[in-house]
Amino acid sequence: MNKQKDSRRKFIQKSVASSLGLISAPSLISACDQNTKIISENKDIEPIWRNRKEGMQYRMLGRTGMMVSELGMGTFPYQTEDCYPVLDASIERGINYFDCAFAYGQGKVEENIGKYFKLRGNREKVFLTTKLSGYGKGKYMKKIFDNLSTSEQENLRAEADALLANRMVLRPGYHFNYFNGQENQLKKSYLWHVVLQKYGMKKEWKQEIKKHTYKLLEDSLKRMQVDYVDVLFCPHGSSEPDLKDDILQELFSEFKQKGLIRASALSFHNDVNGNLEAATDLAYYDVAMLAYNIANHAAVDAAMYRAKQSGMGLIAMKVSRLYVMDNKPDWIVDKLNSIIPDENLSKFAKSYLWALQNPNLTSCLSQMETIEKIDDNLKAIGQQQV
Repeated sequence: MNKQKDSRRKFIQKSVASSLGLISAPSLISACDQNTKIISENKDIEPIWRNRKEGMQYRMLGRTGMMVSELGMGTFPYQTEDCYPVLDASIERGINYFDCAFAYGQGKVEENIGKYFKLRGNREKVFLTTKLSGYGKGKYMKKIFDNLSTSEQENLRAEADALLANRMVLRPGYHFNYFNGQENQLKKSYLWHVVLQKYGMKKEWKQEIKKHTYKLLEDSLKRMQVDYVDVLFCPHGSSEPDLKDDILQELFSEFKQKGLIRASALSFHNDVNGNLEAATDLAYYDVAMLAYNIANHAAVDAAMYRAKQSGMGLIAMKVSRLYVMDNKPDWIVDKLNSIIPDENLSKFAKSYLWALQNPNLTSCLSQMETIEKIDDNLKAIGQQQV
């Protein structure tokens, strides 16, 4: 690339600093040993290492201290033992962050990953995460809603639609449908939100939610045959306009005290900037996983800087998803190739290279179903745009 151009890393530092009225974004403290680059933001936090390999680069996951590989393993398709050689290869290459969820195959992925760790005896080589799919107040709000008159239901729907429109979370260039039914999920969440605001939550329901959430976590741990997970995501795929949840805050504290989790987290595909800002304000989330890519970054970069400054670790998902979608915007490929014209890199490797120029990001999650895909994506590691 033209050496007269700033790298995207420098561009983000300058643009974010400008937007926040700061002199400059924080510099990264780097320590190198031959082939392994370490990026740590806080000297006061003791780094926690797992599966440290030469040739891989690692960044500290915010205040957790976990030194996470810049590329993480998404496990969505891994329901059978056929994936074990791929998992072996990822660990051999220094990847140490595995992302799971109950929703992946309705528990089949968690169960299969658990069998893998048991067979290989290598659970402690990775930072293991899972997500509590199904947590929330939805079924209770639906119970209230279903017992209302038709006119009351229509009024609540209109209020939810107005709130959704006023927040502009579906505006083009900001919102992308990464999977079928994503917009419907968002609209339903807003409806349950207005129901909650109007009718409230019964005390006994709160206890039921807490008991149910404990069971969700216990079932996940049992399926994976582990005593704890390093990072627990809850909610999984947040779509609500207000993240404040006293029940969940209490649960995270209890889970940590009991040693069931090391870090609290949430994930979201919708209203990425709004969710990240809200999570940062709440201060009880250690980690956030957000949809982040070359199409939506302008709306999110400043919020990522603020989250990083607060001590939150950030994991990017859907970094390359746009390039395989049927309805993908044509301009995103041209934009990526203009920024990274290297013909030796695939569009997927380019997308991860592009994202990793953001110093506020810890790691990019990737769904890699073959060893060839792992090696292709790893070409993004260790490079810097100049």
